[in-house]
Amino acid sequence: MRQDDGKLTFSISDTIDNIPRDDWDRLFDPGCIEGWGFHRTIEQSGIKEFSFGYALIKRNNTLCAIIPFFINDFSFATIIQGPLQKLILFVQKFWRRFLWIKIIFVGNPLNEKLRIGISVDEQMNEIIKEAVNGLSSFAAKTGASAMLFYNLTEGQKNIASALEQNGLLCMENFPNTILEIKAKNLEDFIQNLGSSTRKDLRRKLRKTASLVTLKTEVLTDIFAIQNEVYRLYTCNFEESDVHFETLTPEFFHNIQINMPESTRFFITRAGEKIVAFNLCLLKGNTLIDKVIGMDKKISRMYSLYYTTFCENIDWCIKNGIRYYVLGITDYHPKLRLGAKLMPLYIYVKLFNPLLKLFSRPLVRFIQPKNFDPTLKNLEKNNLVLREELL
Repeated sequence: MRQDDGKLTFSISDTIDNIPRDDWDRLFDPGCIEGWGFHRTIEQSGIKEFSFGYALIKRNNTLCAIIPFFINDFSFATIIQGPLQKLILFVQKFWRRFLWIKIIFVGNPLNEKLRIGISVDEQMNEIIKEAVNGLSSFAAKTGASAMLFYNLTEGQKNIASALEQNGLLCMENFPNTILEIKAKNLEDFIQNLGSSTRKDLRRKLRKTASLVTLKTEVLTDIFAIQNEVYRLYTCNFEESDVHFETLTPEFFHNIQINMPESTRFFITRAGEKIVAFNLCLLKGNTLIDKVIGMDKKISRMYSLYYTTFCENIDWCIKNGIRYYVLGITDYHPKLRLGAKLMPLYIYVKLFNPLLKLFSRPLVRFIQPKNFDPTLKNLEKNNLVLREELL
């Protein structure tokens, strides 16, 4: 327990380089894959949509909490889908700032869950109160219209409770998808899929095998082929109308340097040509799929999404990986292939007077399940995974 109840002090650092690595490791969960090296990678990579910071809370000049955050000029079209999203994008062509607001996100844009570092000697509610007050003052200085604590899981009820006590409103975010692998081999995995999915997957694999020989290798660095990998990333990126972030070539370079023990690149070739990749992070029995890229000219012909998925599953089984984290969005194919959903939540504090006036109906309205037909039907299909795995 704490020996001295000295006053908490709040400050902000604009770089992780001002935070001693020993302090970071002392305050954060040692089992976290996306740790100091991951945050440093994001910060160093010049991702244009974000500026990054770290709320630092001290007691008696001893660092007792590190709370990463990023600032983003956010469009509601990022979270709203369907016809309404198309309408918003159309209006934004003529009115650039339509439904754009500046938001302080507590967390990291590429983390699977909220990661904040708090000393075991501290009371959660006291630290959260200090963080909310300090970041609210910072928001006033920067002109931010809202503050979001980003991607809490159901296992983070202590943080959620403290946020609710400090007046933040809860909304559902896009859920994550996690595949628990119990199969002994790839054939066993396929055999345990639903009948229609099993038949469709086998047909796709047979067709691809008749057209081309694909080979997947797993690399810990891609310095020699980095430009080709980035080209495939941009192929996928350019197909989407709405983006939360644009990764840079520096991101792919820096993650190999800052996280060599965790980074795995699944590189798929047709002959000598690289046609697909997955950037994944590995720790223990969990593999997290972070970034995907495919040659769109041949992806449908070779069913690259499904063929590379099977290669990744085969590698996981052979290497004792129990959980394969597939990320948010594109829920239909992931659920067909056996994944389940882990709910994620956002806690919101609005500063803009107009938004604040309609805060509760607004938060209810913009939840992703209101716009995604797959998410609307999840509860009745019992597809929600409620275990804490990350």
